[in-house]
Amino acid sequence: MSLLNLQFRAIAARLQVLDNSHPDLAFPKVSNLVQTHLSWELEKAIAKRQDPEDPHTFWDLLKIDAVLCLENQMGEKIRVGVCLVPNEFQAYKTLNKANQAAYFQVRRQLGIQAYWVLCLDPKHFPNQNQWVDFLYREIDLQQKSCRLIFV
Repeated sequence: MSLLNLQFRAIAARLQVLDNSHPDLAFPKVSNLVQTHLSWELEKAIAKRQDPEDPHTFWDLLKIDAVLCLENQMGEKIRVGVCLVPNEFQAYKTLNKANQAAYFQVRRQLGIQAYWVLCLDPKHFPNQNQWVDFLYREIDLQQKSCRLIFV
């Protein structure tokens, strides 16, 4: 887990929007879905000596660093999978992979309604207040389920 991910998860936890402990996101369900829909990715990960018993291996394969539960201005709770990347090349690469049908299917079965690839410079990491403004502005603008957002 990168410093960028740790910083984001710490802020999301303080804002009480982190949703990774929801029963829909339990390790047995996640691992079963990955084995069913993304078996080739899991095989590649194991070949690279990643631990198939570690939940982080599966979340890495799904390109999800955190799952948030955000409420939009209509009062609807929306579960958002978030992937943080430090540069534009990684952002587009991640978005292309996330748009594949197998990834969409896994996210849908996990109850993740939206997926955001957040591209941001770790040297200019937003503070907590900036994250509040950003997250709720984005959830209210929600246009499609899979997006690249430059922070």
